[in-house]
Amino acid sequence: MSTPEPTRPRLLQATPWAVVLAGVLVMIVLFALATGYLTGGPRHSSGAPDPAWPFAPGATPSSVASVDDAPSPARSSAGGFHQPTSAADRQGGGDKEEGSRATPTRTTASPPRPTTAAPKPPPEPPLTGRYRVLADYRDSFIAEVFIRNDGDSAQSWRVELRFRSEVHGLRAFWVEGAPRPSVDRDGSRYVFRSGAPLQGNRSDPLRFHLDRWGNGERPISCTVNGRPCEIR
Repeated sequence: MSTPEPTRPRLLQATPWAVVLAGVLVMIVLFALATGYLTGGPRHSSGAPDPAWPFAPGATPSSVASVDDAPSPARSSAGGFHQPTSAADRQGGGDKEEGSRATPTRTTASPPRPTTAAPKPPPEPPLTGRYRVLADYRDSFIAEVFIRNDGDSAQSWRVELRFRSEVHGLRAFWVEGAPRPSVDRDGSRYVFRSGAPLQGNRSDPLRFHLDRWGNGERPISCTVNGRPCEIR
């Protein structure tokens, strides 16, 4: 009866061939994958350029480097990729953006309106005077200049009287119910000035006692603040 041969030496002899066979299978698989990638159908377009396959036929190191050096597409804020915009697109977008901006309305300031000055109040009416003789004596007489203020505000007055040479002396002068006035004399010319302003809508009776001979009680002229008096 024969004894079986040991199998271990056989296994050791078959091991190198198994490694070679596995390497061949791996090469076949890699070659099939490369061929399918290069000659495959349409691929999904994601907007990014296709990567260069380093083992593709006709590929050179420079072409591979150019593909690697190409700028990567910009990633949008939403997570996708978008193509870089050209200068023309940027200019067009700028024009659209400028057009979308609201055009400011220009407001022209209206010229200031001329301010009309407040109308001036009408001038106060002038004082009026009326001359008359109250008493006539043999060598003298008493006369009066009745001064009237028809305005609303108080006014001072100045009465000027001129007589002929027959009137030669002033005995007395006064104003009924008012301070005594002042007087200046120059020959037959007499100038009386009020002791206090005459209030509106009031009157001052200026009275005086003059010496004379003949018939000289009528004055040559009589004025109140330069305005002629009424002589009776």
